[in-house]
Amino acid sequence: MRLNPVGLAGAGLSLAALAGLPFLVLRPSRVLSGTALSAAQAAGWAFPALLAVLAALVLLALWERQATAWAAAAGFLADLALGLLFAAAGWASRRLADPTRPAARVSLGAGLWVCVLGLYLVLFACGRKLQRSPWLKSAVLIAGPLAVLTLLLAGQLGGLSLLKEFANRRDTFAAEFARHLALAFGSVAAGAAVGVPLGLLMHRRSRSEKYVFFVVNLAQTIPTLSLLGLLIVPLALLAQRFPLLGSLGIRGVGWTPAGIVLFLYALLPVAGNTLAGFRTVPPGAVEAARGMGLRPVERLVRVELPLAFPVIVAGVRTALTQNLGNAILAGLIGGGGLGSIIFLGLAQAAPDLILLGALPVAGLALACEVLLDAAVRVLTPRGVGSGA
Repeated sequence: MRLNPVGLAGAGLSLAALAGLPFLVLRPSRVLSGTALSAAQAAGWAFPALLAVLAALVLLALWERQATAWAAAAGFLADLALGLLFAAAGWASRRLADPTRPAARVSLGAGLWVCVLGLYLVLFACGRKLQRSPWLKSAVLIAGPLAVLTLLLAGQLGGLSLLKEFANRRDTFAAEFARHLALAFGSVAAGAAVGVPLGLLMHRRSRSEKYVFFVVNLAQTIPTLSLLGLLIVPLALLAQRFPLLGSLGIRGVGWTPAGIVLFLYALLPVAGNTLAGFRTVPPGAVEAARGMGLRPVERLVRVELPLAFPVIVAGVRTALTQNLGNAILAGLIGGGGLGSIIFLGLAQAAPDLILLGALPVAGLALACEVLLDAAVRVLTPRGVGSGA
């Protein structure tokens, strides 16, 4: 019998939050403070079920025997608890709705969010135990979010203030979400297009390594906001000098400085991991390919690149999750994206509007992590370790 400290901490935190912190908050309007409701008051039928599931998670963390069996059981129980949490919140929001007060809102309370944090600690512990069962790990990690997404698509969460904010800004949200994706994915694609050749150059010509890393590290040493500010004046002057560039949207504010900064931030993880990936290729494999008469380009495409691929994708994954968060700052300079919604919520002191912008960013980062892990497993040749 062994103790799993991370799983125990997560399950205990969830149990304590459910018992002692507000589960929902009933507000007179979207910006006013309201009345806090505990899970016992608001969750109704789901409260005893949640307590039972969380107690089972605590017991599993205290009594860990077979790692894979424990991780799978604990992970799916955490997914069940996550689904129950939001099902209860949606049911309570519909029950508490007052048709005579259309401005009233039902917001998710601190207890629910802390409980979600605890459950993801449990899932993190499970993921570590399931490293040798990657498909089971992926199933455990996505089952809970899929359950919440199913509730969302079924309209079970429509009474929550967060969903009302979305309904009021559906078109704006769709446009800013698309801009956010374009900024994050476009900058990482450009970073990969430049960073992978740079990593290969450093591998082939080791003397270039210090010069390349000096350049790509330079952007990382400057804070994101400062770098955005430094680009405003030269880009504005460039647009003024060449009106055609301004008509294309290349100016001191907007998507251009944000895209440049995100591109620069993507270079280091991609170039660094590309270099590390090529350095992990066994020299014997390259010599064997040379002995078989493969030309340099064939050796690169058929031997070196497949062996280095998992480590390169790990760099792309790091750059993507990093840029999904950094793209929020584009909202400060008119670049659009989900940051525009977050900063609007801050200006209006509307917490649910802030969450409307912040939660998709977190969800995108988690989804990209799982999907890129799956891509590595599918695309890596059989017999080659993932290494990512």
